[in-house]
Amino acid sequence: MITQPLLLGLFPPYSILLACSAALGLGLISWMVKERKLFYFDLGLGLLVLSLLGARIGYVVRNFLYFKSHLGEIPQIWLGGLTWPGALIGAGTALLGMHLIWKEPLGELADVYLPLLGTIAVGIWLTGWGAGIGYGPRLNAWFGILVRDQFGIQELRWPLPIFGALLSAGWISGLIWLPFRRWKLKPGGQTALGIVGIVLINMILSFFRMDPAPLLWNLRWETWFSLALLSIIAGLFIRKRKLANNEKTGS
Repeated sequence: MITQPLLLGLFPPYSILLACSAALGLGLISWMVKERKLFYFDLGLGLLVLSLLGARIGYVVRNFLYFKSHLGEIPQIWLGGLTWPGALIGAGTALLGMHLIWKEPLGELADVYLPLLGTIAVGIWLTGWGAGIGYGPRLNAWFGILVRDQFGIQELRWPLPIFGALLSAGWISGLIWLPFRRWKLKPGGQTALGIVGIVLINMILSFFRMDPAPLLWNLRWETWFSLALLSIIAGLFIRKRKLANNEKTGS
């Protein structure tokens, strides 16, 4: 288990950066929604809590053999150990719960929190850079970035964290600001595209990651998660298109 250095003796740097990313996302949401700003802000806080819980559970499950012998470390998030697939599952669970409890339309609710998806995705890539994970192959060129890996060795490497942050920010920004109304997307359509883009970016860049991680058939476990999630989304999309074509044919 890698212990992260603390700022002011209390907070690991990655937690501060993630907190700033979350605050920026909530601020953008409060600025963009026209009504019930406090309502969406409060729900956003709950969404973040469940995302954090899911991220930690995902890390514990991935490293179950270690935590089986170190149960006391499971709640010690400050030691390091979060996963973006777990965070995504936690966020989805939170949105579903909000839909069921407050009877908010699920698609419209998901679209409200699209900016938060973008800022958190950027924050995860940048915190990975600072925490010594998510780095690429060694590189001896001017555009390489200095990375201190999990073993304390500093080397120039491919700027995967910067690529991931820029691609994530660009994708979500495009979905928010481009005139997608002309495409007649249904509620939730922007967020679905956002998730597909973020997962696809993470999957592609995972093939170039050099930080140690458990492998299954020579692929990282988050790569398998990305492939499975994209397959499920593609299957749902194809099924929906078939049902729509059948309705048109029947009418």
